[in-house]
Amino acid sequence: MTHDLLILSTLLYICCLGVVVSGVQKFIETPPTYKEVLPGQNALLPCRVKDKSGDCFWLKDGIIIANESGKYEWLSDRRGDCSLLIKNATLEFDDNFWVCQVAPSNHKLQDAIVSLPARLLVIVEPGPPILKYEGGKPLNAVLPLKEKQETLISCSSNDGNPAAYIKWYIGNEEREPLVKQKNMSVTNKPKTWDVNSLLRLYGQRENHGMLLRCVAEHQASSSHSYVESRLNIQYSPEVQIESNLQPLTIAPEDSENFLSLKCLADANPAANIKWFKDSILLDLSTDATISLLTYNSTQSNGRSRQTSEMLFKPVRIQHGGMYSCKAYNVIGESASASYRLDVQYKPRLKIAEDPNSALNVVDTVQVGITVEPFECPEFDANPPAQYRWIHPRGKSTGFAKNKGQTKSSSRRLRLERITWSDQGEYRCVAYNTINGVIKETYSERRYTLHVTGPPEIQETSPNHVSIGWIGERAHRLKSRVCSQPPPKLVTWEWGSNQIRAGEHIHPKYEALPLEPVIESGMMSNCYSAQLDVKDLQKEDARMYTLTVRSDNGEDSTRIKLEVRDSSETRIIGVAVMVTLLLMLTLISIGVWALLRWRRRRYRQESEEDGSIAADALYNNGDRQKSINSVTHAKTFARKPNMDSEQNTYDYTHTVKQIRSMSPEALKVRRAPVVLQSPTIV
Repeated sequence: MTHDLLILSTLLYICCLGVVVSGVQKFIETPPTYKEVLPGQNALLPCRVKDKSGDCFWLKDGIIIANESGKYEWLSDRRGDCSLLIKNATLEFDDNFWVCQVAPSNHKLQDAIVSLPARLLVIVEPGPPILKYEGGKPLNAVLPLKEKQETLISCSSNDGNPAAYIKWYIGNEEREPLVKQKNMSVTNKPKTWDVNSLLRLYGQRENHGMLLRCVAEHQASSSHSYVESRLNIQYSPEVQIESNLQPLTIAPEDSENFLSLKCLADANPAANIKWFKDSILLDLSTDATISLLTYNSTQSNGRSRQTSEMLFKPVRIQHGGMYSCKAYNVIGESASASYRLDVQYKPRLKIAEDPNSALNVVDTVQVGITVEPFECPEFDANPPAQYRWIHPRGKSTGFAKNKGQTKSSSRRLRLERITWSDQGEYRCVAYNTINGVIKETYSERRYTLHVTGPPEIQETSPNHVSIGWIGERAHRLKSRVCSQPPPKLVTWEWGSNQIRAGEHIHPKYEALPLEPVIESGMMSNCYSAQLDVKDLQKEDARMYTLTVRSDNGEDSTRIKLEVRDSSETRIIGVAVMVTLLLMLTLISIGVWALLRWRRRRYRQESEEDGSIAADALYNNGDRQKSINSVTHAKTFARKPNMDSEQNTYDYTHTVKQIRSMSPEALKVRRAPVVLQSPTIV
């Protein structure tokens, strides 16, 4: 308020005097309206007047200052200069408003002039900022604060001129103060200022470990002074579970994988971690395959974290279940984090086989009907087991579900329209897929199926045709026969001849006795009927009829015997070889003719373009001779001229180039050469 009144009174004084209206004197340079100086330094207030006639005066706060050597000196060494040099500036005497005034030339002219007030500020660096909280308690290097707790922090900087400007930071982020900072004049130190700023702080866990910083900015120093305190936010734990196995890429398998489950607790102060399985506190003393490790780690933001790691070495079926962990500290407890451990394993019998029960299951069925003779034992597996049946001849059978079938019946073998080929031994296989690999388990039970029915002759050769060669010592016609009960009569017939199994017509034909067919080490209800035709000739080619009879019926089939001459086969082979050789010869001639034509065409194009053909000028023999030939081709022969008695070049003896140009040189077209007689001086 005092400064404002001083400025107003000075302006009124200028108006009353009527300064610089029509006077001769006028300012060339006036002191700046604001100027800063450090204590002990000199300050120059410029004031220069054109056509100066009156005396110079300086006023400080409206009071005239006398010329005092060593303190206030006028620079009057040249006319018109009223500048003031203030030496060894101090806050007490020199921090004020200064005015340059020139008296009028005479009382009639009234040309006195007065400058605007110049504020000379003597800078005084304030003291370091001070942090306080909870109504005035000094704040040390660490500020303890509970989560969601609110407190008021004050920062003050004293005895500065001008007043310092305070900024707040949490980490690297600037925070707004609660209200605008308060600047107060110091009573016992005039012209200095105390400042105070307030910050409302909330306890937030994300701010734990960060620095609370109060910065006092002031003109006295380019490096601002500051005070800081580290936030110690106390909060209840938060937990999460991490696994070394990614659920979408690999599944834990029984006795195959090592598994690590980590319970990570973020808490301050440190928390105590507990594990649960299926909501029951986990007791690890009873399982030697599980070990527990506890340690602390530091996060990327500098905050500490507690870790409890449970190691399964290896993971077993009994380890499967819902695992959860919780953390506790003095602030509170965390919500639980859960992890479902789904241990996958290959199929295994759900109920162990009774060692006293029979492991072989036998059933007999009629040919042509549909049955479900066997059921596989139930297997326990994760993922759930699927089933298939393996036939003794390697035939794999899936399940054909009928309408109304339940899921459990998928273990049952279903055979529709039984044939003789369905008889034999069956094995049941339970399987599932773990991490892309099929896991199989075979049932120990063996299932044997017997088929009964009338005789049936099964085809053993394509289209009932058998091929033999003239002169073959013995050619055998054979066919597979199935019947239960066994056949009573088996005959071979051709023309007017008939022969039973086990008989022969000497020396040409012999019907061998029926031979039982053994499959997978088991006797089946099928037999092999065979007829040997000895010393095979062309006239043996005909139709042969096989007839089989039993108590339940009979069946017959016709087998055609074709007799071929091996010489005909050799002739056909020779013809094929000759044809292939002829085709290869024609292809070679065609390729040779094509290459020859392309070569001739290239020569013609080279001659038409004025270029030199490569095969005409390039000798693939001795390249060194070609190079020497080129060198000699550039040599000119000299002979004496009888008329002028001087030596001249005889171009008639120019040696032509020999066949020695390289393929690269042949790519360049020859330029025309103009020959003229040399000038001899």
